[in-house]
Amino acid sequence: MRLRRMGFILLMCSWELLNTGCSYMVKNDQHQIYLKAKYGMDRFVVVRGYNIHYVEAGKGEPIFLIPGAFSTYRHWNRVIPYLSENYKLFGIDYLGVGDSDKPRYGFGYTIEEQADLLVEMVEKMRISRVHIVGVSYGGAIALNMAARYPERVDKVVCVEGNGIKHQNLPYRPIENFLRWPMIGEIPVGLIRSGLADRFVSKSVMGKSWGQMGEAERKEIIEIVSQNNKMASRVSWHRISRTIETSKDFTDEAKTIQAPILYLYGRNSSYHEMAEMNAEFLKNHLPNVKTVWINDGIHDLELQKPEEVATLILKFLTKSQRND
Repeated sequence: MRLRRMGFILLMCSWELLNTGCSYMVKNDQHQIYLKAKYGMDRFVVVRGYNIHYVEAGKGEPIFLIPGAFSTYRHWNRVIPYLSENYKLFGIDYLGVGDSDKPRYGFGYTIEEQADLLVEMVEKMRISRVHIVGVSYGGAIALNMAARYPERVDKVVCVEGNGIKHQNLPYRPIENFLRWPMIGEIPVGLIRSGLADRFVSKSVMGKSWGQMGEAERKEIIEIVSQNNKMASRVSWHRISRTIETSKDFTDEAKTIQAPILYLYGRNSSYHEMAEMNAEFLKNHLPNVKTVWINDGIHDLELQKPEEVATLILKFLTKSQRND
């Protein structure tokens, strides 16, 4: 009887998580907002029939803020107050996350596909040129935009973004459990339920978690929780495979003319890959500044928002003086 009862409970829990995992909005034609932006105003733009959500804050020259894999624009919430005093910010929910569409078919979530959409977004918004700030997956998108659309990109800040292929592909564990329909919806349901928020937050922050106060931890958990609430298996799985599925634009990256600031951390889980990219950019491009943060993690924008913002502001100001 006890085994049957436990089996029944496990079955019901799995069913509930399966339902939760499947219950996400694929098409947001009504431009619904999960939760009002903490900073700025929620906006939408329609590109190729896709609804792309972004948050607009501040005044001045435009900056696109592109978050990392599986993340919403909220990963920039700790940086926005520092940058919005001098620049007009556009915090992007790229296709597949947040309140943007999450197509199951017809879109591969490759770096070049995301770059194409964001450039069309720039054109549709009648912005001539834009600074791009991206982290991880978003950093790779930023470099791709600069390489393939030099007329639209002014300056680039890349936080551990990948511009070249690397043998140690990130997100492999995530890829393994997301690949299967139905079965993969159960862990996504767990993520969307909020039960794993603290665990995911600790994983994201790595070694810096133990150095944070409870108030700061609570802020990080809130950001991660809001990311997780809008998780979807198909888009997350395809994003997890993007280094394999995206086109190799190593040669194109060597043609980038835009000034680049590349930030990376010693305590990052992807330090080896980030260091290799930093060296590649310095060796092949004329206007690259790299900054190595000794105790930095992968998501520097979450760990050190004021330091990251200061580096960005100095870089953009110096570049303007040199132009």
